[in-house]
Amino acid sequence: MEKAHLYEALYLVNHGIDEAVRGVQRLKKSPKLFMETYHKSMAGLERRRSMINLQFMLEMRKLEELDESYFNEEFNVWLSDEPLTNEEICRLMRGVERERKLEGKPPLVQFLPRGKHTKKAPKKTEGVHFPRKVNGSPTPASGVKSTAPEDAHA
Repeated sequence: MEKAHLYEALYLVNHGIDEAVRGVQRLKKSPKLFMETYHKSMAGLERRRSMINLQFMLEMRKLEELDESYFNEEFNVWLSDEPLTNEEICRLMRGVERERKLEGKPPLVQFLPRGKHTKKAPKKTEGVHFPRKVNGSPTPASGVKSTAPEDAHA
């Protein structure tokens, strides 16, 4: 999750309020100006800053709690001694592909639509070897197509 830009925006708000407060403090140095207005202005700026910061932190807390829950589950899946099921592998790979797509990178695997592939019963033949490519890597598994270049395994 990309949250840095949100924290940067909050920093810019706080920085802007700091600049406004410094400006009001400089105005207060003038002996001929009405001081009450400037004191109220500074208090109003600081009040607004605290309201913005508090609202932001409350909302971010909710998001962080949701993320903590989600990533705790993901973390436990990876630490488990149990092998991953096909569904878990597909879900994790879809997550990887989603992140790669957001980063503008090409996919590593392509998922076939669920309705298009049918599961065939394997034939039992003795002495028959599975076909291999010239570079020695096995043919892709059914349902997953590799987009890695052919010479990437060499």
